[in-house]
Amino acid sequence: MVRCSKVVVVQILAFVAVLGLLNFYFKNEETDNATQQSFDENLPTRIKFKPSVQTKANLETDEDSEAPESAYNKTLEPDDQTPEQDLQDAQEKLRQEQKEADEKARKEEEEAQEKLRKEQEEEEKLRKEHEEQEKIRPEQELEQNKSPEQIIDERMLRVKDVCKRLNYPNSNQFNMYHFRKFGKGGISWCPTFKASSSTWRDFFIDNVLGSHANFMGVHYHLGVLGNQILTRYSLRGNSATRRRVFSGESDDSVRFTVVRHPISRLISHLRKAQNYPYEVRAQRGDWVEESIINGRTDSNWDSATQSKFKQEWDVYVNEIGSGRHSSFSDDNPYLHPPYPLFPEMIDFIMRHRGRDDKGNNGHWRPTIEWCDLCQNDLDIIIQLEEEPEELLVLLEKLEMMQYKDNFLSKHNSSSNKSASADEIREYVKQLNQEQKEYLNKMYQADFEMFGYDPIPL
Repeated sequence: MVRCSKVVVVQILAFVAVLGLLNFYFKNEETDNATQQSFDENLPTRIKFKPSVQTKANLETDEDSEAPESAYNKTLEPDDQTPEQDLQDAQEKLRQEQKEADEKARKEEEEAQEKLRKEQEEEEKLRKEHEEQEKIRPEQELEQNKSPEQIIDERMLRVKDVCKRLNYPNSNQFNMYHFRKFGKGGISWCPTFKASSSTWRDFFIDNVLGSHANFMGVHYHLGVLGNQILTRYSLRGNSATRRRVFSGESDDSVRFTVVRHPISRLISHLRKAQNYPYEVRAQRGDWVEESIINGRTDSNWDSATQSKFKQEWDVYVNEIGSGRHSSFSDDNPYLHPPYPLFPEMIDFIMRHRGRDDKGNNGHWRPTIEWCDLCQNDLDIIIQLEEEPEELLVLLEKLEMMQYKDNFLSKHNSSSNKSASADEIREYVKQLNQEQKEYLNKMYQADFEMFGYDPIPL
């Protein structure tokens, strides 16, 4: 009996133990499921959910539920980021701000260095200009202290030096006019056109030929002095030491001319055609018409258009001075403006220079050629820009001081028309590089002989 009781007790204890184990097992299973669910909900988006085959099958049967993989792969909202990500973002932002600050500082430093460089260059430029001025000032002061006679003497020596250095050829010009009634042995004059030549021409006509002088209905025309022009004959002595002589000229005669800046001469001749319509007609065949038509004709025009414009130009020129003009088309380029422009004039010179008489016109031919300076051996050359001081020196040398008032009155009315340095620069701005280089080469000797600056390129 006792043994049976013990057996029963053991069985009861074993049953209780089994119940306890079963209870412990089921509680742990529920806890694990809850823990797994909480863990799955906090997974980061980069962890992919890989459902089992059974789970996939279950998910495929549920059309209203969202696939776990899609749910876990959604991008987290900012509020869902981890502290580590916030720290990384903050660090990246700081790095970007530092990079921008460094770039800004670098640019500011480069700008400061560039500004400093420019300031240093400007200071260096001013320093050099100051040094040049310091070098030039004594020369200018010395030049200012020189008498007109000294300046003229130096010019004559420079003329001889240029002739010798350039070995300038004989231009075979016969543009020397001789007047026996003036000075000890008479005077011989070469008229440099647009350099007070009209003043001297009028003087000689009135005081040598008188008021009856007339040439083709025009009193003041150089042509009336034709019988005063000198012609050369055989050399006397060595041509290297004796000047070229002319028939009828005394050894005691004084040869002279007046010169002017070459570009100023061109501008003066151009202005004459621009300011006086009758000059357009007077110089029409010489250079005006060709300058305009050649410079403004469009190669795309048909023959009818060209003929129309040319006919209108002919009518306009023929009616100049009549006080009446026919109506012309507004689109005719030959008439707007109805006179040549500076670049058109230079183009004309370039086309004809050295080829025919048009290119050798005395109004633009270099003085060294027109007066044949290297052969004619002039005694005195003055500059129009330096009148009246040099003019008085010339009159004294010619023994013509009694005519001083006459020439000074002409000086006041004519020399003021000379183009200033600023005006020359404005005209030169209209030219292209080729035209500037051409003029510098054409007038090289004149620039050097008479101390004029060439055209800046």
